[in-house]
Amino acid sequence: MAHAQAHAHGHSHQDHAHHGNGHGHELPFWRKYIFSVDHKVIGVQYTVTALACLFLGFCLMMIMRWQLAYPGQAIPIIGSFLSEPLIGALPNDGGNVLTGDGYNALGAMHGTIMIFLGVVPLAVGGFGNFVLPLQVGAPDMAFPKLNMMSYWIFLPGAMLMLASFFLPGGAAASGWTAYPPLSVTAKNGETWWLVAMVLIITSSLLGSINFIVTTVQLRVKGLSFFRLPFFVWAQLVTSFLLLLAFPPLEAAGVLQLMDRTLGTSFFMPSGLVVSGVTQDALAGGGSPLLWQHLFWFLAHPEVYVLILPAFGIISEIIACNTQAAVGLQVAGWSSFSHASSSACGVRRCGSIRRCCSHSRFCRCSRSADSPVCRSA
Repeated sequence: MAHAQAHAHGHSHQDHAHHGNGHGHELPFWRKYIFSVDHKVIGVQYTVTALACLFLGFCLMMIMRWQLAYPGQAIPIIGSFLSEPLIGALPNDGGNVLTGDGYNALGAMHGTIMIFLGVVPLAVGGFGNFVLPLQVGAPDMAFPKLNMMSYWIFLPGAMLMLASFFLPGGAAASGWTAYPPLSVTAKNGETWWLVAMVLIITSSLLGSINFIVTTVQLRVKGLSFFRLPFFVWAQLVTSFLLLLAFPPLEAAGVLQLMDRTLGTSFFMPSGLVVSGVTQDALAGGGSPLLWQHLFWFLAHPEVYVLILPAFGIISEIIACNTQAAVGLQVAGWSSFSHASSSACGVRRCGSIRRCCSHSRFCRCSRSADSPVCRSA
C-alpha cells in the first residue's frame, strides 16, 4: 500500500512539473508578435498598418493640393522621389511637376487607401480586435487563427496595392470607384488594384464573421444584448453591414478582373470607341451600369461602416468620463437606434435609467435626487 501511494505521489509530482514547464514556455518572437493569435497583438498590427497607410494617403493628398495651389511648379521635397508617369520633368532641371495622369492616379489611390486601407482597418480591425473581446468578457476572439489569417490576407493586399505605383504604367487611375469601361481599358495598375481589393475584402469578411460570433457566443453570463456597451453594438452592426455589402463588390471585382485578363464582357458595351478608335478586340454586350449597381451596393453602406465605430468610440469616452448614459431606451428596432439605446449597458433604476462605464459590474442604488447606477 505504501509503495502504491509513493508511486502515485511520484506520478502526480511529475505531472505537476510537466504542466509547470508547459505554462512557463515562452513563445518565440515571430509566433508572439508576428504570426500571433492574440487579439490584442492583432489589433495593434491592424492599427500600425492602418496609421501608416493613412499617413501615405495624407501625403498623396498634399501633393494634389500643391498641384492645385501652384500649378506647373515643381513639387518640393517629395517630388524628387516620384517617378513617371506620376511626374514630368521641367526644362533646365527645374524639378518635377505632377502630370495629368499622375493626378488621376493619386486621386484614385488616395480614396482607396484612406477608405479600404486606413479608416476601416483602424476602426474595425484595430479598435475592434483590441477592445471588443474585453468588453464582452471573452478570453479572445471566437476564431483566433481566423483572426490572424484576416490580418495576413489584408497585409499582402495593402502591399500589392501600394506596389502598383512602381509599375511601368503607374497605379490605377480610374478613380476609387473604378468605373468601366475606363477601368477595363486602363493600364496594368488597375489589374493590381482589383487583385488587392479582392484580398482586402476577403480579410474584412473573415473579420466580420469573427466579430459576430464573438459577440453572440462568447458574452459572459448575464451580459444580455441590452447590456452590451455602445462600442460593441457599433462593431456588431458594422460587421453585419460588411458581411452583407462586401460580397457583391468582391464578385464585381472578380468579374472586372476577368474582363481585363480573360476577354469576357460583363461590363464592356458593344461599339466602344476609345480616342477615336473602335475597340473591336474587346468583347461587347456588357453593361457598365452593372458595375455601378454592384459597387454602390457596398459604397452606400460604407458610410455607416466608417462612422458607426467612431460613434461607438466617442460614446464610450463620453459615458466613461461623464458617468452618464449616452442614450435612453426608445421604441424602434432599427440597427442604430437599437444600438444607441443599449449604450453602455442600461439597467433599470426606478423611472430613470443611467449607466456606468463598467456596465456588467454595476449595482443600482438610490439617492435623494435620482436613482443612479454606481460601479461595484
